[in-house]
Amino acid sequence: MGYVSAALTILCGIASPFIYTLKIITSLLLLTVITPILRLGHSFAYAFWYPLYMLRKFETLFVFLGVALIVGALTGTSLHYISDFTISILHLKADPQQEERGRSLAKYRANKRELKEQDAPLRKLIRKNKITPQDDGVLLNELKDWEWLAKEERGRPRNGLIPNTILEEEDSSEGGF
Repeated sequence: MGYVSAALTILCGIASPFIYTLKIITSLLLLTVITPILRLGHSFAYAFWYPLYMLRKFETLFVFLGVALIVGALTGTSLHYISDFTISILHLKADPQQEERGRSLAKYRANKRELKEQDAPLRKLIRKNKITPQDDGVLLNELKDWEWLAKEERGRPRNGLIPNTILEEEDSSEGGF
């Protein structure tokens, strides 16, 4: 046994410089290849975390807006249910006919058609007799006596002026202004 251990000791002494040299070369090669990958990974991690780091500066604003959102949602929901409850208790619900606002297109067209049908006899007479607004003939006066035509003359005059006089008030202050 003494010979085997002596042989191994001599072999290790001869091979150790080669083993250490090989170890240094492989570590340098690995560091040369791995270092750029590590730095690139570090840069990606920094780029990912930087926006979150910047948002951390606005933490108090986010807390305020979050609380405001919760308070607003709770207030709006409670007001909705309270008003619905109050309306149902006091029987204030409007009729479905009253909820409809304005005229629909079909109603507008039907109304316009009715007005044209009412105007048709007068238009025929005007075309038939070739009456112009400048004529002071008897026929024009007869046409003006029609009840539906008299409605147009009521209210504001056609030139847009109000028929009443607007009186100015006299100044009663002592300063005169």
